[in-house]
Parts: sequence; structure tokens; C-alpha cells
Amino acid sequence: MHTYKAAIRQALIDAMVANPRTMMTGQDIGRFSASGLSAGLVDRFGPQRIRDCPISESAMIGMAVGAAMKGWTSVVELAYADISAVAFGSIVHSACKLRFSTAGQLDCPVIIHAPIGRGSRHGPMGTEITASWYCNVPDLAICMPATPDEAYWQLREAFNRKTPTLYLPDRSLFDASGDIGDGSGAGRAKVVHPGTDLSIVAAGRALALARDAAVQLQAEGVSAEVLSLGHVKPFDHEALERSARRTRRMLVVQDEPGYGGYGAIALASLAQLPAGTLERAARLLCREETFLPHLGEEGPLPTVAQIAEEARSLVAGPA
Repeated sequence: MHTYKAAIRQALIDAMVANPRTMMTGQDIGRFSASGLSAGLVDRFGPQRIRDCPISESAMIGMAVGAAMKGWTSVVELAYADISAVAFGSIVHSACKLRFSTAGQLDCPVIIHAPIGRGSRHGPMGTEITASWYCNVPDLAICMPATPDEAYWQLREAFNRKTPTLYLPDRSLFDASGDIGDGSGAGRAKVVHPGTDLSIVAAGRALALARDAAVQLQAEGVSAEVLSLGHVKPFDHEALERSARRTRRMLVVQDEPGYGGYGAIALASLAQLPAGTLERAARLLCREETFLPHLGEEGPLPTVAQIAEEARSLVAGPA
């Protein structure tokens, strides 16, 4: 058994052991590890591979891109995902366009580790999800792991990618525990709770809520399949379609507002299915269009009760 946070740390260690041309950069990751993920790693791997950096996220991304040109894989640890906004140009124009701009002559295996979600008490300045900010950027994979198994294998998979990865672990899941499997199907969507009446689709923190709602619904006689998306991007359209054909009722849950993110991708994908595939129109349950406050962070976010209520309505209500 591993906690979600321990799984991330173990994936980082295993990747650095496997490849001596792998390094980690960030603020306060050396002798003092602010996040705890890199605690003790400077003694194990040395200051050339565990690099403390000044407070310049854009410069850290730029350094990682330069290292990629020399054959290095870099993990850039950001304090929280919101701060990626100040490095947007470096992420999009330098990292994501490198392989395309060089006609594949230069790879860019840069992993941007940026925690998301509630739990930091930073209010609107440190709790954004940010996946939707980057969904339209080509050559950028986006991960929102929901379990220790996904946290480990999605990060390990990112080390083998030739293009950048935005790795978004949810800090509210850091203490969640679970087994780490053999990595088969890493990044692909998978059913984590079987059901026949409807499908609930989610990633990250929302998946944990969906599973709890499915258990509650089962006690009421409603059978809900829960589909963990794995990667937000690339999106597993085939698994979504298979789930839709099995249950014919779809509820998508996400912690971002409804104008983007995997919820919008899922609904667009479902809208392209042949007429009659779904018995009822697919629904999206998402965060209110607001920021998270310092106190009561969970207020605007979907809850287990809301998921269960939407599921009941979808099963019983009119098309």
C-alpha cells in the first residue's frame, strides 16, 4: 500500500535511478523540501540533478527546455498549478513547440509537476485546476491522477514521452492510499466500479467522489458504472464510447467550471455518437463559475450528494 503522495515520490526516484540523465528543478527542493517529494534526494542524486532555482517559473521551464536539447529529462516542480500562468509563454512556445519546430530532430521530455485543487488554503491564488487552460495546446499531455496507482504510472509514463507533460496531482488526495499495479493500461481510461444503469465519468478528486456516490446509489438499487479517465489529454474516446454503449446514460463530473476541461471534451465526443446510442442527453456536473475561497474551499465544488442526485435524476427523469 502506498499513499498518493508517496507514489509520486517513488515514481520520481525510480525514474531517476533508471536514467542518470534525469533531473529535478524547483524552488526549495534541495536541503529544504517544501513539498516533501524531494526530501533527501539531493543527498542521493547530488545538487546537479536536484537543482534549487530562483523564483522564476518561466526561467525554470526555459532551463528544462535547454536541458532537453542536450538529452536530459527534467521534472519542474511548481508550488501550485496557478503559477504556471506566469510561465505560459515558456510552456507553450518553448517546450510544446520544440519538437514540431525542429521537425522532430529535438525531443522535449519536460514534466511540469503542478499540484492542483483544495487543501493549500491559498484561496483563489493557489487552488486552480488549470487543465482546461492547456487542453488546446498540441504536443502536451495532461495527467490528473485519481489514485496512487495512476499517480505512479502516469508519472513513470511521462518520463518516456518525447513531448512535454503537464502532471496535475490533486493535493486533497495526497493521503489517500492504495496499491500500485503493474502499469498495464497506464493512462488509458478504465472502469473502477461496475454498473449498468448509468456511467459516471471523472478524473482526479472528482473520481473519488464518483466512487463514493456509486456505492451510495448501489444501496438504493441504482447501478452506476464509474469510469476513470486516466489521461485528460490524450483523451480516451474509445473507452468513453464503450461505456456509453453499455449504460446509455452518461454523467460527467469535473472540478473545473464547465467552459473547458475534460467535461467539455467528453460531451463533444458523446454528441458525435449515432442517434439513439444514449437514452438520455449526457450531463455535466462541474464547479460553479467562481474561484475557491480561503475558507470553505469545497463550497463551489461538486459533492457526493450532488453526484448522487444527478445520477438519480438521469436514471428516472425524462430524456
